[in-house]
Amino acid sequence: MDVYTYDALKKISLHLNAQSKKDNGFGKACQILLAITFCRLGFKVENYLSQGVDIDIWNHSHYPNFSVEVKTTIKGTVQLGEKDVEGLKKKEKEGYKTAFAVLLRDSLSGWLIVNAKGIKYGNIPLTRLNTPTRVLSDLQKEVNQVFLKVIADYESEILRSVSDDILMDLEKNLQKEKNFEKENINAALRDEKVDLTKNQFFRSENASQFL
Repeated sequence: MDVYTYDALKKISLHLNAQSKKDNGFGKACQILLAITFCRLGFKVENYLSQGVDIDIWNHSHYPNFSVEVKTTIKGTVQLGEKDVEGLKKKEKEGYKTAFAVLLRDSLSGWLIVNAKGIKYGNIPLTRLNTPTRVLSDLQKEVNQVFLKVIADYESEILRSVSDDILMDLEKNLQKEKNFEKENINAALRDEKVDLTKNQFFRSENASQFL
């Protein structure tokens, strides 16, 4: 994470503290911003704000399907609840790989994306998660690269909001991102179809020269 993104997240946290009449919503805001990041990486995305796992991602060209539990922390540990772990086990039975995405708020390290299989609930030191056998290094690298741009795109909009509707507004933006990604895929399929038609035409033309 660069200094700009670190400062932006700090401003967003302070802003949510000032605006929210309940909890500050920073963790859920980061969850939606992470969901947008996965969307831009080419995943199909479903974000959950109420119960069960936090994010499901699937249908990527080379990554498997993942069910992701999202956490933010200001310590060197992260609290994993029994429901968090049970929710991920349920997703494993549905065929998903499972992962934890942890954002250490007072650090420039960015998102830690790790394999969640076999981790038990409790207060887990990040040193137990941040190991070569746990870290999903390729996915983590791509997430942190794209997350910078997502924060740059949405920081001003979040800071302009003066209501308790920030999470709802971010959800709407996630839906827009999903629709935009779908339009890009459809456009690519149309282009592929046009190219295929052209190739068939040229093959037909070339073949006719020998008749």
